[in-house]
Amino acid sequence: MKTAAKARSHDITILSLCNFLSKGWEVSILGMLAFLQNKYALPLYMVGILSTVFIVSQISISFFAGKIAHAIHSRNVIFLSIAASAVSWLVLFFSGSVPILYLAFAFAGTSSGLFEPIGNSLVAKLSSSKNRGTAIGNFAAYGDMGRISVMTAATALVAWMGVNVASGVLCVSALGALCLARIYIPKANGADDAQAREIPVHLSELVKNRRFCLATAAGIADSFSSASLYIWIPFLLTAKGITLANTLYFDVIFFAGYMSGRLLLGRLADHHGAPRILMASKLAMSALIVLLLLLNQRVEIVALLFLLGVFTRGSSPVIRAMVADSIDERVSFHNAFSAYSSASRGSTALCRPVAGFLASLAGVGAVFYMLAAVSLCTLYPAAQYKNSSATIPAGGQRQDAVPAGAD
Repeated sequence: MKTAAKARSHDITILSLCNFLSKGWEVSILGMLAFLQNKYALPLYMVGILSTVFIVSQISISFFAGKIAHAIHSRNVIFLSIAASAVSWLVLFFSGSVPILYLAFAFAGTSSGLFEPIGNSLVAKLSSSKNRGTAIGNFAAYGDMGRISVMTAATALVAWMGVNVASGVLCVSALGALCLARIYIPKANGADDAQAREIPVHLSELVKNRRFCLATAAGIADSFSSASLYIWIPFLLTAKGITLANTLYFDVIFFAGYMSGRLLLGRLADHHGAPRILMASKLAMSALIVLLLLLNQRVEIVALLFLLGVFTRGSSPVIRAMVADSIDERVSFHNAFSAYSSASRGSTALCRPVAGFLASLAGVGAVFYMLAAVSLCTLYPAAQYKNSSATIPAGGQRQDAVPAGAD
């Protein structure tokens, strides 16, 4: 028993380290858009197009990630994700013209789209339902640390050596990570043993699972209202008289709140129930957004941004725990997380042009009011999820979970 628990803990640690790198590579290549725009003298709309190539690739592949995992094994999906990231950096290393940039961002999006749903699925499956929120929160926090650390290093490399050489260094880091992953993720580990006994579930079964649909609806509203908020914070701060160069420091405070929230809210969800914590966090997020719009003192803004970060994306592991809890333990989580990831990221992609259009028409303040309002839309599916707890009928099968025999 102790050996099995140790193996599961080892697997979660390795997956968390992979998430550290995956999220770091993701934000680093997106962060390079400013340098690429300067290098190739690109019009600003090209920055939008390249980021769209990334997210479209990400959403598209994430929808099929579960099927790919069942076809080639989840272990190999992790390897494929790291390899795709290495290819994206390799393409950037050899890039000398604009058209090849599309290929680099397509591979980068593919890498992220493969890893996120399968990584979260494996962590959810490897952890018990009693501490699932904590485990997923810790996993997400590793990703936040990767965002901060890897992007800081990547930015320093670009400033020092230029885009191409920095991309070459990051390619080497990805190849090194791939070699280490092949060594430390063995062919027969806790994840693989569990996966061998799992039964795949298809989209038609997921659509009939009311709790899964409610968790996904909450994730769609949450992603729309929170995943792009950081983009608009510098515009709001400059309107309050803070110089654009200094807004970076405020963003760091906001991302520190991200990481703290994932660690804190996941643990609270395990003790007080995920739906209850989700509802409380979304109410807090909406109130903090309104306060951020009204207050102008720097000390107040710093405190508000940290707290806003806690409740903005600290809720994401809570919703992922709800997704996992909606699925019968004997059924594979891969397809569920693939469908959820695709839907939530699609919501993020939709938010960005809507927010941009609203900002141009009514000002940046209107964007924040819209996001606060959409955040409150999370309350209904969360409340419905809370009131639709699973029951065990005479036959012993959970009524609102996907049947273990579904295929």
